[in-house]
Amino acid sequence: MRSKREMRHLFGSTLRGGWVVSVFASNQSRLKNCPISLCLSRIYYRYQSKGVDILVRILDKAAVQPRRKFNLANSFTIRRSPARSRLATIKILIPRNSQPNRVDLVATVGVRGVTGIAQILFRIFRDGKEIFNTQQGIESAGSEQNYIVTFQAEDRNVRTGTHVYTVTAENLTPNTRADVVGPISFSGLAVKTRT
Repeated sequence: MRSKREMRHLFGSTLRGGWVVSVFASNQSRLKNCPISLCLSRIYYRYQSKGVDILVRILDKAAVQPRRKFNLANSFTIRRSPARSRLATIKILIPRNSQPNRVDLVATVGVRGVTGIAQILFRIFRDGKEIFNTQQGIESAGSEQNYIVTFQAEDRNVRTGTHVYTVTAENLTPNTRADVVGPISFSGLAVKTRT
């Protein structure tokens, strides 16, 4: 059987943003008597903030990638506000006794300006309620046309249960047009925090 130290070395790997995932056995005495897959009961993220190691328990993770690459042939026009174009949806489960917690959400959308300078409003909803928005100007022909827009949101102290997160886009500017050309990705990571 492998030691706890060997397991940390085996399962530790660097993720985006400098996060490090570490897997710890829940009970050191059980570690010697069972296969690794049965001993691993909790997964934690370990990262540094201001030189201090911080350990948080992972509650759930979800990710979708409706469009994997830039593709003009498969593009669609972003609807004019107040209508919205739904880009991606994920579900995150928050277990009981998981307070306080935080859900980190990251969305990336490939957009192309077609006419005028469009102001695109991106929103993130939890269970139909808006929790975040940001705006991006998109220029058209004669200037920069293709953009990759990435934004991140935090949703804190989410109640127990399964929650649906949706990212949308809408064009705020009359007489302009911007298309989603890909890629589109949306991910969420729920962690139990200390505060």
